[in-house]
Amino acid sequence: MTNLFLIKRSINVSILNWLLLLLTCPLTGQVQQKKHLKESDYIKWGTLNVKALSDDGNWASYQMSYENHLDTLFVQNTYTNKTFSFAGAQDGHFAGKNIFTFLQPESRLKILTLKIGKLKTIENVKRYELALDGKYILTFDQDYAKKSLLKIRNDKGEIRDSLNDISEYSLSSRKNALLYTSKVKNQIEVGIIRFQPYSRYIVSKDSIGKFCNLVWQNNAESAAFLHEKDSVSKEFALNYFRIADKKLFSFEYNTQVGLPKQLTVFNNTSLSISPDGKKVFFMEIKKKEPNVKKDSKTVEIWNGNDKWLFIDKQRIESKAGIPNLALWYPETNGYSRINNTELPNFMLTGQRDYAVLYDQNAYGLQSKYYDEVDYYLKDLKNDTQNLILQKQSCDPSQIGFEPLSNKILYYKEKNWWIFDPLQNTHINLTGKITTSWDNSTESSAPHQFMVYGNPGWSLNGNNILLYDAYDIWLTGTDGSVSIRLTEGREKNIVYRIASSEFNNSSQLSYNGRLQASFDMSKDLILSVENKQNHSTGYCVLNIHSGIKPIDYGFYDLSEIQRSPNNTYLYKKQTYDQAPWLEIKRKKDSKAAVLFASNKQQKNYLFGKSELLYYESVKGEKLKAALFFPADFDPLKKYPMVVHIYDNMSKEIHKYVNPSLLNSEGFNITNYTLNGYFVLLPDIQYELGNPGISALTSVTAAVETATKKGYVDKNKIGLFGHSFGAYETNFIISQSNLFAAAVSGAGVSDVIGAYFNISKNGVFQSDMWRYESQQFRIGKSLYDDKESYSRNSPILNAQNVKTPLLLWTGKNDRIIPWNQSISFYLALRKLRGRNIMLVYPNEDHSLEYPDNQIDLSNRMMQWFDYFLKDDLRPSWITKGVSYN
Repeated sequence: MTNLFLIKRSINVSILNWLLLLLTCPLTGQVQQKKHLKESDYIKWGTLNVKALSDDGNWASYQMSYENHLDTLFVQNTYTNKTFSFAGAQDGHFAGKNIFTFLQPESRLKILTLKIGKLKTIENVKRYELALDGKYILTFDQDYAKKSLLKIRNDKGEIRDSLNDISEYSLSSRKNALLYTSKVKNQIEVGIIRFQPYSRYIVSKDSIGKFCNLVWQNNAESAAFLHEKDSVSKEFALNYFRIADKKLFSFEYNTQVGLPKQLTVFNNTSLSISPDGKKVFFMEIKKKEPNVKKDSKTVEIWNGNDKWLFIDKQRIESKAGIPNLALWYPETNGYSRINNTELPNFMLTGQRDYAVLYDQNAYGLQSKYYDEVDYYLKDLKNDTQNLILQKQSCDPSQIGFEPLSNKILYYKEKNWWIFDPLQNTHINLTGKITTSWDNSTESSAPHQFMVYGNPGWSLNGNNILLYDAYDIWLTGTDGSVSIRLTEGREKNIVYRIASSEFNNSSQLSYNGRLQASFDMSKDLILSVENKQNHSTGYCVLNIHSGIKPIDYGFYDLSEIQRSPNNTYLYKKQTYDQAPWLEIKRKKDSKAAVLFASNKQQKNYLFGKSELLYYESVKGEKLKAALFFPADFDPLKKYPMVVHIYDNMSKEIHKYVNPSLLNSEGFNITNYTLNGYFVLLPDIQYELGNPGISALTSVTAAVETATKKGYVDKNKIGLFGHSFGAYETNFIISQSNLFAAAVSGAGVSDVIGAYFNISKNGVFQSDMWRYESQQFRIGKSLYDDKESYSRNSPILNAQNVKTPLLLWTGKNDRIIPWNQSISFYLALRKLRGRNIMLVYPNEDHSLEYPDNQIDLSNRMMQWFDYFLKDDLRPSWITKGVSYN
C-alpha cells in the first residue's frame, strides 16, 4: 500500500494557486497577509460529521455543527456537487434513491425530492421513522414517552393511515412491520401494521391497565409484550403473539408461577424471544415493601470476609436488588427461573438453549476490574447445570457466543477455545498458530491485560474472526483451519474491521457482548493504521481476491460510509488542514473532494504538526507529536507546553478547532495560536515504576524537541489530567525541567488512593488500578511498599520547585478531590508556589460551559505568567478572597 498523501491533486489546488501567485509577485506586497486568529474568531469554526450516503451513492449528507448551536445539515450530489443546506436541521435520512427526510425546528418534517429539488413541509412532527426502505414515513406529534398521534405516510408525505394515543411502538428488524400500543376510546390495544402489502390488525385489547415492552422476534415471526393489569399492584401478564396463525398466548405471572407475593415482573428490562420462537425471556425482581423505611442510624456491618463491598451491595439493594432471568414457554405455558442467589450473573448462548451462569464475586476480593469466576452451563430444556470453566476471567471480551448455534468461544491459557455443549468438548482453535492474542508480551508494561479480540463470526457460523496485535485471522470452529487474512505484522500496520461494518450485523445476548456476523463472501471494509508514523486509511478485504486500498496516507481517516454499489464516503483531516470529505467509487482510481470545512482558516496563521522520534531508557524508539506555533519563525525561541497522559503521539493528525469549551481546560490549537509549541509524547512504562517511567520518557521527549533549536529551554510547561495529572505531580517532584505545571483531577498520594472506594458506576476498591491496571505497580502495597512509596508524589513533595496550578471537581467520582487537597496542603506546608481551583458540582471532567471557559482561561493565564512573563492576572499574584 503506497502513501497517497502527496497525490491528492484536488486537495492542493488552492495551495498551488497561492504558490503561483507568490512566485509571480514576490515584491509587490499584493499577497493577502494572514491574520492572527483571535478568541472572538473561534465561533467561526465548526465540526464536520458524515451522516449518510444514498443507496446509489449519488447523494451524500453531512453536518457542520457549531458551539453556538447554529448547525447546518447538507445534502450534496456526488457527481454534480449540487448542494442543499438546511440550518438547524437534524435526524436526516435517505428514503430510497430520490427522497431525503429531516426534522427542522418548530416541529417540522421536511421531505426533499432530490432530482427536482422540491421540498415539502409537514407540520407538527416531533419525531419520525422510515419503514420498508423509505416507502413509508411514520410521523409522531409528541416526544418519546408521551402519547402521540401516529400518521403513516407514503414517501411523498401523503397520509395513508393514522392512529391516536400511541404510547409505545417497535419496528421489526427489517422495518417491514410495526408493533404498537394505543388507546382507542376507552380501550387500550396492541396492534400490528404490515407494510407489504399494507394491513392492520389488533393483537389484544383491554379496558384497564396498559401494554408495554413491545419486542419482535429477530425474524419478525412473533412478538411479545407485557400487560400491566393494575397500576397499583404492578401485576403483569406476559403475552406472546405468533404471526403465522395469529395466535395469542398469555401468562398470568402472579397467578401461574405460584411464587410468594414478593416477586414481580421487572418491567425495566426488555423481553427477548429465542431464535426458534419457542421461548420468551423476561426479568423478575423483588417487590419493594411499601411501608418499610430504612433507619439511617442503623449500624452498617462491613464484614472482612464479605465477597463484595457493603456499599456496592447497598447500592444494588436500593435499586430493588438484582433481577432474576426467567423463561416462559408459550406453547406449553412452562416456566423456569434461570439464575439464582448462588449464581446471580448470566449470559445466554446464541440459540438461547443454554445459559452461562456465574458469581462475579465468587473468589472474593480480587485486584482486577474483571474478576475470575467459575462458569456453569445450564441446559434450559432439562434444567441441569455443569461446571465448564474454572477461574476464568469474566471480561466480556474473553467470551463469545456463535449466533447460529450454542457454541461458546473463550480465551484461556494464551489461546482461543470453543466449547460445544452438544458434544461436551473443548477445542483449542489457535494452539498451532504462532502469534500472541493478548497484550501481555508488549514491551511497555500494559496498563491492563486485554485480548485483541474476537470481532465476530462468519455468516454461516463455520468460522470465527480473531485479532492479534496486527492482523485478522479466520479460524474454523472445528479447529481444522486458520488463515491470516492480512499481512500487517510485516508492515507494522494494524488491520481491524471498520466500525461501520458492525451497524447492521450485531445482536445482543443478555448481559453478553454484541455478536456480529459477517458475510465473508462479500467485501469487508477494514481500517488501517501504521504504528510507526500513524498513517491511517481504509481498504477492502475480499477473501478470494485479497486486499484493495480505498485510501491511505499521512493523515487521519474516519467515519466511512458505503453504499450498496460500493461508493465510499469518508472524512479526512490533518492537524493543519480542517476536515474534508472525499467520495470514491469502485470504478474510479482516485477519490474526489466533496466538501471542505472551515475554509476561513486560509485567512489566518495556523500551526502545523511534526512527528518526532526519541529513545527510551531501554533504547526502544518512541514517538511524540510536536505542534508548531501559528506564526512560527525559525529564528525565534518559543515557550512550549508538554501535554502527557499515556501514548499521545497518535493525536498528530487530529484537527483541533480553537475553542474555550474543553472538559480538561486544554486545547492544542489555542496554544499554538498563542505562540506556543505543544508536545504530546509517548511514555514507555516499566512495571513497578509508573512515575519514574513517565519522568524518563517525558524528559527524553523534551530533550529531543529542544534539540531543534526553536524552544526556550527555560520556558517549558507541563500539563496532565487524571492519570496524566498523577504523572505531572510526580515529575515535578523529581525534576526542575519545567517552569510551570498544571495538574487536573490527579492522584498525589498513591498509598491513600490505593485504599479508595471508587464511586464510578460500581463501588469497588481502587486497589486493582495499582495492581493490574493503569498505575502498573503490579503488586499489592504489602508485597512492594517500596514501589508505592518511590512513585508517590506527596512523599516527594519537598522537592517540588515548579509552580503548580491544581484543579479538581468537588464531585469527582473517580479520583476524590481530597487527592488535590492533599497535594495543595503539602505544598502549602512546604511554602511551594501553588494555587488550587475547586469547581463545585463538577465531576472528574468539567461539564458546565462556564466552568470550561473559566478553566481554559486560567490555565492559559498560568502558563503565560510563568512562560511569557505576563504578570497581569491578579488571581495569580495576589489571590482572590472568598465572596
